Amino acid sequence: MSSSIHPIFVVAALGVVASIILLVTVFKVRSKGLKVILAFLAVLTLAPLGLVVLALYPEWLDARIRSYKTFYEDIQLGMTRDEVMSVQAKVYPEGSLRVKPRLIVDEADHLTFFMHPETSAEPDCEAIILALKEGKVASKTYSPD
Repeated sequence: MSSSIHPIFVVAALGVVASIILLVTVFKVRSKGLKVILAFLAVLTLAPLGLVVLALYPEWLDARIRSYKTFYEDIQLGMTRDEVMSVQAKVYPEGSLRVKPRLIVDEADHLTFFMHPETSAEPDCEAIILALKEGKVASKTYSPD
């Protein structure tokens, strides 16, 4: 099985190279008007990099994902089911802007939470999967959308 680099990463890398070339050129030209145009183009060529960064870190823009990742990070190995639920109550208090995750699987040896889509039209299948052993969290997995 072969894998290849997604084209957006190639475009982002080429944008960075082009931006560096344009910025070096800004210091070599004498015309102020041309300097402004080249500097503007240098910033513009970084747009694909911005898209890549936002795709890799959606929590920078989406408060739902930020809260959900905080919930995941606050869950510690060795916690009981009740402690996990109290962490959820702490991160998602009653009356807050964020809607608490849905508990999809609630069994003696597993807990699975799905992020609530709130007002988004996306399905939001981000999951937190907890494996319980002897009533305590033995492992935790974050499954992105």
